Amino acid sequence: MAGEETVTLRREGIRTQEDASCTCLLQPRCFHLLSVLAVLPLAAAAEGDAPERPTPSAEPISVLGTAERETASEALAIGARILCDGLSHASTLRMGELVRVVHRCRREGLFRLEAAALAVFEAARDLREKSPDFRLAEAATRLAELVLVAGKLVDGETDARWLGIGRRAYTDAGPLRLSGIACAPVVRKGYSGVVTYLTDGARIYTAQEVVPGDDERAIHAWEAQLRFGETSLSHRETSREGLLFANAQLSQDGRLGAGKGVVCVSAKRDSSLVARLFDEPFRLQLERADRGERHGLLFVTGVVDEGELVLEGGALPLTLPIDDLRFAYRENLERLGVSRARVRLVARLAEDGAALDPIAADLGEGHFFSLGYERIARRHLPVDPAPIEPRARPIANGAALEPIRRRVLRFALAGAHSLPTAALPELAREGETLRGCLMPTGANALGALATTAHREPPAAARAWLSLHTYLQAAEKVLARSTWGIESFLD
Repeated sequence: MAGEETVTLRREGIRTQEDASCTCLLQPRCFHLLSVLAVLPLAAAAEGDAPERPTPSAEPISVLGTAERETASEALAIGARILCDGLSHASTLRMGELVRVVHRCRREGLFRLEAAALAVFEAARDLREKSPDFRLAEAATRLAELVLVAGKLVDGETDARWLGIGRRAYTDAGPLRLSGIACAPVVRKGYSGVVTYLTDGARIYTAQEVVPGDDERAIHAWEAQLRFGETSLSHRETSREGLLFANAQLSQDGRLGAGKGVVCVSAKRDSSLVARLFDEPFRLQLERADRGERHGLLFVTGVVDEGELVLEGGALPLTLPIDDLRFAYRENLERLGVSRARVRLVARLAEDGAALDPIAADLGEGHFFSLGYERIARRHLPVDPAPIEPRARPIANGAALEPIRRRVLRFALAGAHSLPTAALPELAREGETLRGCLMPTGANALGALATTAHREPPAAARAWLSLHTYLQAAEKVLARSTWGIESFLD
């Protein structure tokens, strides 16, 4: 019931206008339907699952069609209006518009834009419900993704990275000899599972199972079975052994398929394949990770000490991929740090690019501990801590970015109202301060936002996006300046 009216929903799910109806005379454009649909959970395909509608062609798209451009334009307009109003003022009407654009993106095969719009919807919903899961910085990043992707598509971009992937296409890859590296738990909002990394000495391959579920499922997921042809191994076993494919099937991003044409047997693990990854200079690895290649993995040797991986001349900060005591990350990092263990570390570049998320560690025995699952015992740790030479710790002047950070987050939360005319003198002073700190680009981006904040929403959204992009890049550069890695970048 919705007041005195009755809203009827199709049990299997709402996919078309005919799947939901109301007894009032204004349906299907009534607020009864809108208020009900706005609180329903959105059906999102699990990673690797097929979408309900189109499958992208194997051939790259050269020109976006009229429907795709109109969808992108609508998404940009809605995202810009939400941004300029502020997430804290996202109305039921705006939420309903987001729901509509999500489904329209799915229908037109704009999968990255669909995910971006869905993420903004979830952020606005979490804020409205005062959920502890809401993070303003994360919500701002989601808004930036929506404006960025929609803007690129409106401008005519047809590269696959902007369109996204709806259904992974697997193709025959011929023979492969792979060695397991490690398993890592996957915990995302509404999804959980495990991913297993393998290598042929040059490329990184994955086998994963991520489905809707809570964190508890990820704890035991590494014992789930993988099947390649007639070979069946658990994720744990796969990470510790080798696989010999007479014919493998691969997706474009290196995920191993399990189709009928796969011919595979388990084999002895070839540790030399993994060792090759550690021979590549760190500078080249970092460049690859920044481009999103090799799933962002880095292979580095050093000593774990006080939450850092210490190398000659510098140190890489380590963070917890999942800060939950049910997983072994925190306990393992503490033990490695106390013992000052020298390790060969497999890590993933953190989302902000300023630290590393450790995945696996080899303490010299040739066995990589999956740090999220396996608890390192005292017998595995060295008796004598590795020596560490004292070093000067560079300090990043992150305070210089505070004016930009404050303006970006306030705008995401309160919209153009956070930049009234009375604030222009203060903004001018902040711009001069940024120029004095040798950040003229940031000062110019801040000034552009101030002058466009109360104009058309798309123009204001693009100005805000420029400032947000500058902030992320500057924060990453400043954070990396504290690594002190100049001596081992080459």
